[in-house]
Amino acid sequence: MKEKKPFVIEILVGIGLVCVSFFVKADYYSTMIFSMGVGIMAASIVQIIRITYWQNPKRYAEYEAKKKEAHINSVDERKQYLRMKAGHVTYQIMTFSLLILSLILLKILSRGNVRLSFYLLLFYSFKGNRRHSYRGAAVIISIISAVPPNHSPGL
Repeated sequence: MKEKKPFVIEILVGIGLVCVSFFVKADYYSTMIFSMGVGIMAASIVQIIRITYWQNPKRYAEYEAKKKEAHINSVDERKQYLRMKAGHVTYQIMTFSLLILSLILLKILSRGNVRLSFYLLLFYSFKGNRRHSYRGAAVIISIISAVPPNHSPGL
Protein backbone atom coordinates (compact mmCIF):
# COMPACT_ATOMS: atom_id res chain seq x y z
CA MET A 1 0.00 0.00 0.00
CA LYS A 2 2.96 2.29 0.68
CA GLU A 3 3.89 2.35 -3.04
CA LYS A 4 0.29 3.00 -4.10
CA LYS A 5 -0.48 5.85 -1.70
CA PRO A 6 0.79 8.71 -3.94
CA PHE A 7 -1.27 7.38 -6.83
CA VAL A 8 -4.40 7.15 -4.69
CA ILE A 9 -3.87 10.79 -3.72
CA GLU A 10 -3.47 11.72 -7.40
CA ILE A 11 -6.72 9.93 -8.21
CA LEU A 12 -8.46 11.98 -5.52
CA VAL A 13 -6.95 15.17 -6.95
CA GLY A 14 -8.18 14.11 -10.40
CA ILE A 15 -11.68 13.51 -9.06
CA GLY A 16 -11.55 16.95 -7.44
CA LEU A 17 -10.55 18.57 -10.75
CA VAL A 18 -13.35 16.79 -12.59
CA CYS A 19 -15.85 18.00 -9.97
CA VAL A 20 -14.52 21.57 -10.15
CA SER A 21 -14.82 21.52 -13.94
CA PHE A 22 -18.60 21.12 -13.67
CA PHE A 23 -18.87 24.41 -11.75
CA VAL A 24 -16.66 26.51 -14.06
CA LYS A 25 -18.82 28.62 -16.33
CA ALA A 26 -16.36 29.20 -19.21
CA ASP A 27 -16.52 26.28 -21.62
CA TYR A 28 -12.84 26.47 -22.54
CA TYR A 29 -11.57 26.34 -18.94
CA SER A 30 -14.15 23.77 -17.96
CA THR A 31 -12.96 21.40 -20.67
CA MET A 32 -9.32 22.04 -19.81
CA ILE A 33 -9.81 21.34 -16.08
CA PHE A 34 -11.91 18.26 -16.85
CA SER A 35 -9.21 16.92 -19.18
CA MET A 36 -6.48 17.50 -16.58
CA GLY A 37 -8.51 15.60 -13.99
CA VAL A 38 -9.19 12.66 -16.31
CA GLY A 39 -5.53 12.57 -17.38
CA ILE A 40 -4.25 12.51 -13.81
CA MET A 41 -6.74 9.80 -12.86
CA ALA A 42 -5.96 7.63 -15.89
CA ALA A 43 -2.18 7.85 -15.38
CA SER A 44 -2.51 7.00 -11.69
CA ILE A 45 -4.82 4.06 -12.36
CA VAL A 46 -2.35 2.67 -14.92
CA GLN A 47 0.49 2.97 -12.39
CA ILE A 48 -1.55 1.21 -9.69
CA ILE A 49 -2.34 -1.61 -12.13
CA ARG A 50 1.37 -1.88 -13.02
CA ILE A 51 2.38 -2.05 -9.34
CA THR A 52 -0.32 -4.63 -8.60
CA TYR A 53 0.76 -6.73 -11.60
CA TRP A 54 4.40 -6.87 -10.52
CA GLN A 55 3.63 -7.44 -6.83
CA ASN A 56 1.70 -10.60 -7.64
CA PRO A 57 3.47 -13.56 -5.90
CA LYS A 58 3.81 -15.38 -9.26
CA ARG A 59 5.95 -12.58 -10.68
CA TYR A 60 7.81 -11.55 -7.52
CA ALA A 61 11.14 -13.22 -8.42
CA GLU A 62 11.09 -11.67 -11.89
CA TYR A 63 10.22 -8.30 -10.33
CA GLU A 64 13.15 -8.48 -7.90
CA ALA A 65 15.54 -9.36 -10.74
CA LYS A 66 14.20 -6.43 -12.76
CA LYS A 67 14.63 -4.06 -9.80
CA LYS A 68 18.20 -5.27 -9.22
CA GLU A 69 19.11 -4.78 -12.88
CA ALA A 70 17.56 -1.30 -12.89
CA HIS A 71 19.58 -0.41 -9.79
CA ILE A 72 22.83 -1.63 -11.37
CA ASN A 73 22.07 0.31 -14.56
CA SER A 74 21.33 3.49 -12.65
CA VAL A 75 24.58 3.29 -10.67
CA ASP A 76 26.91 2.39 -13.53
CA GLU A 77 28.98 5.51 -14.37
CA ARG A 78 29.35 4.86 -18.08
CA LYS A 79 25.63 4.38 -18.52
CA GLN A 80 24.97 7.58 -16.56
CA TYR A 81 27.31 9.45 -18.89
CA LEU A 82 25.60 8.02 -21.98
CA ARG A 83 22.18 8.95 -20.58
CA MET A 84 23.32 12.49 -19.90
CA LYS A 85 24.82 12.83 -23.37
CA ALA A 86 21.69 11.44 -25.02
CA GLY A 87 19.53 13.80 -22.97
CA HIS A 88 21.71 16.75 -23.95
CA VAL A 89 21.53 15.91 -27.66
CA THR A 90 17.77 15.40 -27.46
CA TYR A 91 17.40 18.73 -25.66
CA GLN A 92 19.36 20.52 -28.39
CA ILE A 93 17.38 18.89 -31.21
CA MET A 94 14.05 19.73 -29.58
CA THR A 95 15.15 23.29 -28.79
CA PHE A 96 16.14 24.05 -32.36
CA SER A 97 13.16 22.28 -33.92
CA LEU A 98 10.77 24.19 -31.64
CA LEU A 99 12.66 27.40 -32.39
CA ILE A 100 12.29 26.89 -36.14
CA LEU A 101 8.62 25.97 -35.78
CA SER A 102 7.94 29.01 -33.61
CA LEU A 103 9.74 31.30 -36.06
CA ILE A 104 7.58 29.98 -38.89
CA LEU A 105 4.39 30.42 -36.89
CA LEU A 106 5.56 33.83 -35.68
CA LYS A 107 5.95 35.10 -39.24
CA ILE A 108 2.51 33.78 -40.17
CA LEU A 109 0.39 34.68 -37.15
CA SER A 110 1.78 37.58 -35.16
CA ARG A 111 1.88 41.34 -35.12
CA GLY A 112 4.94 43.54 -34.53
CA ASN A 113 4.84 43.76 -30.74
CA VAL A 114 4.85 39.99 -30.33
CA ARG A 115 7.68 39.63 -32.85
CA LEU A 116 9.81 42.12 -30.94
CA SER A 117 9.26 40.30 -27.67
CA PHE A 118 10.08 36.96 -29.28
CA TYR A 119 13.31 38.27 -30.78
CA LEU A 120 14.30 39.71 -27.40
CA LEU A 121 13.56 36.36 -25.76
CA LEU A 122 15.66 34.64 -28.39
CA PHE A 123 18.53 37.08 -27.83
CA TYR A 124 18.48 36.77 -24.05
CA SER A 125 18.06 33.00 -24.02
CA PHE A 126 21.27 32.43 -25.98
CA LYS A 127 23.29 34.98 -24.04
CA GLY A 128 25.26 34.09 -20.93
CA ASN A 129 23.93 31.99 -18.10
CA ARG A 130 20.68 30.44 -19.32
CA ARG A 131 19.00 30.28 -15.93
CA HIS A 132 19.29 34.02 -15.32
CA SER A 133 18.78 35.09 -18.93
CA TYR A 134 15.38 33.35 -19.08
CA ARG A 135 14.24 35.38 -16.09
CA GLY A 136 15.46 38.61 -17.67
CA ALA A 137 13.81 37.74 -20.95
CA ALA A 138 10.54 36.93 -19.19
CA VAL A 139 10.59 40.32 -17.45
CA ILE A 140 11.26 42.16 -20.70
CA ILE A 141 8.55 40.24 -22.54
CA SER A 142 6.01 40.94 -19.80
CA ILE A 143 6.85 44.66 -20.00
CA ILE A 144 6.57 44.70 -23.80
CA SER A 145 3.33 42.72 -23.73
CA ALA A 146 1.80 45.15 -21.23
CA VAL A 147 2.50 48.17 -23.45
CA PRO A 148 -0.05 48.67 -26.25
CA PRO A 149 1.41 48.50 -29.79
CA ASN A 150 0.88 52.21 -30.61
CA HIS A 151 1.91 53.51 -27.19
CA SER A 152 4.32 56.42 -27.00
CA PRO A 153 5.37 57.54 -23.52
CA GLY A 154 4.33 61.07 -22.67
CA LEU A 155 7.26 63.18 -21.53
